[in-house]
Amino acid sequence: MNRQIFKWISVLVRSSPGETVTRSRSEIGCFVIDRYQTGRIQNNRLIFTAQHKAALRQQIIQEFNLDPFDTDQLPDTRLKVAKHHHNEKLPKNPVSYNHILLNCPNQILRLNQQTVQLQTEFIPNAGMMCLSSGITQIDHNAIVVVENLALMQLCSTLTLPSLCQNALWIYRGDHKTGARIDACHDLLNRLGTDKDVIVFSDMDPKGLEIALTIPHADYWLGPDSSAWDNCFKSKQASRSGYDKQGIAMTSLLNKRDAGFLSEPFSELVSRMENERSSYRQEHGYAHDVHLSLFPIKQEISRNADKFQ
Repeated sequence: MNRQIFKWISVLVRSSPGETVTRSRSEIGCFVIDRYQTGRIQNNRLIFTAQHKAALRQQIIQEFNLDPFDTDQLPDTRLKVAKHHHNEKLPKNPVSYNHILLNCPNQILRLNQQTVQLQTEFIPNAGMMCLSSGITQIDHNAIVVVENLALMQLCSTLTLPSLCQNALWIYRGDHKTGARIDACHDLLNRLGTDKDVIVFSDMDPKGLEIALTIPHADYWLGPDSSAWDNCFKSKQASRSGYDKQGIAMTSLLNKRDAGFLSEPFSELVSRMENERSSYRQEHGYAHDVHLSLFPIKQEISRNADKFQ
């Protein structure tokens, strides 16, 4: 049993309850007939009488304590399914589907009109993992979305522009840690519209592309423009990393040529194109590269200089 099969059964038992119905032969339909021993196959069609549908409905009620006539789908989460069935792994969403990782340079999260002290001086950590859906209010003026997990635990040690110092830091997410990219995007879509949203990513084509795809992103946080030449020409610069991200670079160049990017962001893309080089966040931290804010899009008229 899975959600697709439950949905199929729900549609079946609600279809003309007092009459015989037919269905095209399918893998799901044959599974239902075999698993629940109700219905029959005739001339390559699946036949279900009113009695068949009533019997199937009762079996599902007994198995799940859910009536497929009234409920068209299994619950989304394991905990909800566990109330009805011994197999808690039936829901469509993985356990981590709603998880996000949060931090703040001043070690205090301000959410839902409450403050949470992270106590990182006692136990070094990368922040707090929580449920995105449980956050109904963000009481920080700014949000920093971080590409790389290693930087989450270092946020309190960085020298940052003033706008970032008391901001809520959110890990963008990945497929390994449990923090979800879609959960991050969902939170930003719900609560980021009236915030200054900043993207802290690698200075490479993919990192800049991420800055353009984060919902409501206003600024990119990265090496100050005075450090760009040193970064791109340093021993830590990655030319192979640049070469592997050709699709992302093409997208950036198209947006630059269309006038979509702000002047400083456009200049960064051009510099990266000319140098055919990239620079990662971890190297910037290790070599104490000065960080600055840069507006991402042309329509952002606010001057990032006031936040340096």
